[in-house]
Amino acid sequence: MTRPCRPARRSTSSTTKASGRTPTGSRPGCCPSAARSSARASASRHSRRATSRTCRRACRRNPSTSSSSRTAASCRSSRSRPATVPHPENGAPVTRAAVRRHTLALGPILACAALVRIAWILRFHPTPTDGRFDDTVWYRVAAHYFAAGDGYVNPYTGTPTAAWPPGYPVTLGAVFKLFGEGNWTAYGFNVALAVLTVAVVYWIGLAAFGRPTAIVGAFAVALWPGQVYFASLTLSEPLFTLLFTTGVLLIVLAPKASRGRGPQLVSLGIVTGLAALTRGQALVLLPLALLAWRFEAHRWRPAIGWVMLAALATGVVLAPWVARNQRELGSPVIIATNLGPNVWIGNHADATGRMQIPESEPPLPERGDMTQPEFEVAADRLALRKGLGYAFTHPVDELRLAGSKVRAMYESDATALDWNSGYHPGFYDSPSEERWLRGAANGFWFVALALAGLGLIASRERAAGMLAVLMLLWTAGHLPFFGDARFHYPIVFAVALLAARGIVVLLEAVRRPQPSLSRRYARA
Repeated sequence: MTRPCRPARRSTSSTTKASGRTPTGSRPGCCPSAARSSARASASRHSRRATSRTCRRACRRNPSTSSSSRTAASCRSSRSRPATVPHPENGAPVTRAAVRRHTLALGPILACAALVRIAWILRFHPTPTDGRFDDTVWYRVAAHYFAAGDGYVNPYTGTPTAAWPPGYPVTLGAVFKLFGEGNWTAYGFNVALAVLTVAVVYWIGLAAFGRPTAIVGAFAVALWPGQVYFASLTLSEPLFTLLFTTGVLLIVLAPKASRGRGPQLVSLGIVTGLAALTRGQALVLLPLALLAWRFEAHRWRPAIGWVMLAALATGVVLAPWVARNQRELGSPVIIATNLGPNVWIGNHADATGRMQIPESEPPLPERGDMTQPEFEVAADRLALRKGLGYAFTHPVDELRLAGSKVRAMYESDATALDWNSGYHPGFYDSPSEERWLRGAANGFWFVALALAGLGLIASRERAAGMLAVLMLLWTAGHLPFFGDARFHYPIVFAVALLAARGIVVLLEAVRRPQPSLSRRYARA
């Protein structure tokens, strides 16, 4: 019968006491047999390392032939092994099996996203030039002029402009240039943008929460009624949301990079700049990155350095547009000249906190002998000055207006129905059809908000807090302006991921085995 191994008696030799180290081949509290096993394991590791070094040297000298069959086999195995990249979920190398697994999960979701939007477009396809006067007309006609080679000009005056951010009309004009101009080209572009956005949402969920949450969140965005209804509109939301979610994905992935973080930070800055040229609120990505990286790295210094690099790249992207505005408009407009009117709409004596106001237009300066571009800049400055002046001198009214703006942003998810119809009652076949579509969108929206609250409370991941901070920053970024349900479109993905997390938590709670009564209570 084998006796249990006893701890070896520590050596009390003068050499050991003087050096404070244990003798070679033994450890304190370890028997001789264990020490011998440890020595053999260490020798085996050293042997493998030496073999690996020999293999690398042989491969460098002559990849086709090696000094021994064993080394040659190792070289061939080394060369045949594919290069790997870190997995966004756990940092492990991405293998073919992992790619196949994600493709099987994501492929049907992307197909579903495309088919649902195509079906919607086939049923509802409004024409921006049907006599309506809204943002869809501006974007559509401005894209037409850009595709024709006239640059970014005012559709009504033909003069250089910065009345709206250039990102979407310029991109749509480039699409027209490549694939031909037409409403169906714009619709197809929207579908492609939506499908890519769903893919990005999946990767955000994978990196932040795991595969179950990623699948549920991406599937929710694919079927989200309020998102589907935008597929038939020439509005900037689909393009902006793709850029915005890509920026969030880069924020999530940057701390996970073991090395080579610089390209990711520069990419974040470039994406932020492009998104800001589509909608100025994209600049909230920079403070979001600062907060997210601070709590991920537990230090301010690296987070500030990373954000400064990203901000520098953003400035490089914006610089050509600012220089163009200085040359064409006589003023270094950073994003657009609709900043002042938007501030005034939300902050003046008759403001309601919404886009609808009693006045038909913001205050305008005396035109005099100003050119149209100069008049555009002067009107922007006048409206901005009056709006900010009212906000600083009426703090009590601003609190009331802030509540109205937040309510207007989140009270409905069916605003795309109004944009599709152009507020004309005869656009839909019947009032019941419109009521059903509106109810589906709003019902989906409020259930998702409830599940998102559950996911935020139950989730322990830092990413859940980051998404909550994102929603707060996004809301705060719109308080200086006015509220509209259209404005929450770009952050629906955050609600979807938090709601998906809530669903996963509920399913895990249901599937978790519960202790029986006999185990829960001790016998009396």
